Amino acid sequence: MTTVFRKTITVIAILALMEPQVSQGVSQAVSCDSAVQTYVCLPANYSSMDLPLTKEANLIQIEIHISDVLVIDDRDFSITYSLYFNVQWREPRLHINNDFFQDRQESHPGEDTLTPVDLNLIKDLWVPNVFIYNLKTFKVIDVLSRLAGLWVNPKKDVMYSQASQITFICPMIFNYFPLDTQVCKFQVGSYSYNMEKMIFAVSQLGYAHTSSKSTDRSIVLDYDIQISPLEEEDKMFVGGPLGNYSLAGFEMILKRHVSHYIITYYLPSGLFVVVSWISFLVPPDVIPGRMALLVTLFLVLVNIFNNVTTNTPKAEGLTAIEAWMLACILFVFGALAEYAAVLFHKMKLVIEPPREAVYEMSTSRTSQSFNTLCVPADHPKVFNTVCSTSPHRSCNQKCTGFTELGDNVELDKNDQCDKLTARVLPASPGSPMPEGEMQKMRQRMYAKIDRFFLILFPLLFLSFNGVYWYTYVSVR
Repeated sequence: MTTVFRKTITVIAILALMEPQVSQGVSQAVSCDSAVQTYVCLPANYSSMDLPLTKEANLIQIEIHISDVLVIDDRDFSITYSLYFNVQWREPRLHINNDFFQDRQESHPGEDTLTPVDLNLIKDLWVPNVFIYNLKTFKVIDVLSRLAGLWVNPKKDVMYSQASQITFICPMIFNYFPLDTQVCKFQVGSYSYNMEKMIFAVSQLGYAHTSSKSTDRSIVLDYDIQISPLEEEDKMFVGGPLGNYSLAGFEMILKRHVSHYIITYYLPSGLFVVVSWISFLVPPDVIPGRMALLVTLFLVLVNIFNNVTTNTPKAEGLTAIEAWMLACILFVFGALAEYAAVLFHKMKLVIEPPREAVYEMSTSRTSQSFNTLCVPADHPKVFNTVCSTSPHRSCNQKCTGFTELGDNVELDKNDQCDKLTARVLPASPGSPMPEGEMQKMRQRMYAKIDRFFLILFPLLFLSFNGVYWYTYVSVR
């Protein structure tokens, strides 16, 4: 029994060695030695592991036809778009019957005319090991079957095409959001063959929505999209000891639409800052009205800022819109702080009544400004006047203070007063300053403070706008 089993194994091994070699290289259906002849076939000794050209670099041409950009995800740093991804290379080992092209074309075709062949041929063909840099997902579209095709031309060029959806990673920087412009590079190359064996180039590059006036865009995006070829420095990857690798692809320039953000965030927050300046026109005594206005504006801006930070992509520091919102909050807070300082000063005056100041004016008797003193005319005060003469004599006279000081100074007829010094002394306990007059004086002081900030804040806000928009818009 053991002898019979050994003989059976020997016969099977001999029959296996006598099988045609086509089964080891290419499938029987596409072999040129097959009993069923086809117009396009592969030799029996064809190997899909060998490069088509061994003595020179193989040229791999890439055709990219983008039909639509589907998603631009700022948070995921990814871009998804649908396209027809075509790869073309030359395969000199391919056998093509001379009647193949004439049977499919009424007129004699050109050498570059591509003719479709059976897609099953791709299973036995050598195909480039295409590597897409920063690739996240590559999805082939299926309907009843996979949407792909294979074409050849008389030059033995082979083109393989797939309808696909590609998602790739784009390293975006959002420091200038929403005034930012992103540049994303889509690069294709070989995973293992350097430039000595394989060179990649873009033969055709297209985008269905190149015009900004196009109205047939099916998807509304936050960007204006432009497609351009790669720069020369981006067409090569330095692999160190592995050599330099050839790259092909395109640059996708994403310029964000700003109008939405201006209407939603910039314009309202800027108007809120302008409205806060109205508080400088409200008397400080109207505490509920002025305080309610400023606090309401402050809280609304804080709410908008929270909404901005929630919907803004992450950046290393502050984004442009966050810097704007913080500046608007600080301007409203400045108006609120100014009013708080005024209220604090009023409270301090209530707690600690002010001591009356001492004013001093020294002038010549004949000067035009002699009769003028900067005190209210209807406020009684006590003046101490000192008249200086050439022999350094002095005379002291007391009078009630009016703006016409000279009329209240009585001098002897023989005294020659060359210089008069008038000092406004603190009022005596028996003659305090009237409360109404003190209140008017404080109101005038507060009004001057409000007028100063009413001029200062708009100037600062205009200066900030000039610096802000020049800084961020110039980088676009």
